[in-house]
Amino acid sequence: AAWHALGDAAFGARALALLALLAPPVWLATQWQPTPQRAWALCRRAARALLRLAGVPLEVQGLDALPAGRPCVLVCNHASYLDGMVLVAALPQPHAFVAKRELQDQFVAGRFLRRLGAAFVERFDARRSVADAQRMADAARAGRPLLVFPEGTFGADPALRPFHLGAFLAAAQAGVPVLPLVLTGTRQMLGEGRWWPRRAALAVRVLAPIEPTVRLADDARRDESGRPAPGGALFASAVQMRDAAQSAIARALAAAE
Repeated sequence: AAWHALGDAAFGARALALLALLAPPVWLATQWQPTPQRAWALCRRAARALLRLAGVPLEVQGLDALPAGRPCVLVCNHASYLDGMVLVAALPQPHAFVAKRELQDQFVAGRFLRRLGAAFVERFDARRSVADAQRMADAARAGRPLLVFPEGTFGADPALRPFHLGAFLAAAQAGVPVLPLVLTGTRQMLGEGRWWPRRAALAVRVLAPIEPTVRLADDARRDESGRPAPGGALFASAVQMRDAAQSAIARALAAAE
């Protein structure tokens, strides 16, 4: 037991030292990247290098499910502060993280996420949340792939939290599929309330896409600008996609235990 504890301590020390060594130059380098695509590529190389040097295996499955040449909204379970880094390492193509608005004005996190092309949304103001969903729909419709943690946050309880509707409403309004992602291992490595990493194997699995149940033309509700309004059949489609995505992720997490 003592030898095992010593090995865990050595792993945590190595992982933290590598993070402290790599994070500052990578953060600075992202500020000079001309496009979010270039920033994503840089961060992906750095994240994969960090995992490799720390001796952390990362298994990625189902990348062929990502629709080629078609926008989509990716939704993933949230378990750790490491989740974003692992997804950057796993996904070859850039995706715009949808982050809480509180991060937007933070010097370190906010500037970094902006360089990656993140979209910031309101969690507490209902009217602003509807407007944010419309902005996400516009981005998805324009071909900008979005990456959302629909639980909004994470905690010590491993059970999935209820999924917020915003990402699914945006997908329904844009007429694009939702792709559930299942992320495992990050909670074991660095869960809620811990700052010392533990050894764990990481995996990202892309599940089958969930298509909207209605076409845009099927819903006559429009806002003042002529865009599909969040009501009627589109709202029902968003609820259906949310429930289907949460069920699919929950089943995959249960199977991975």
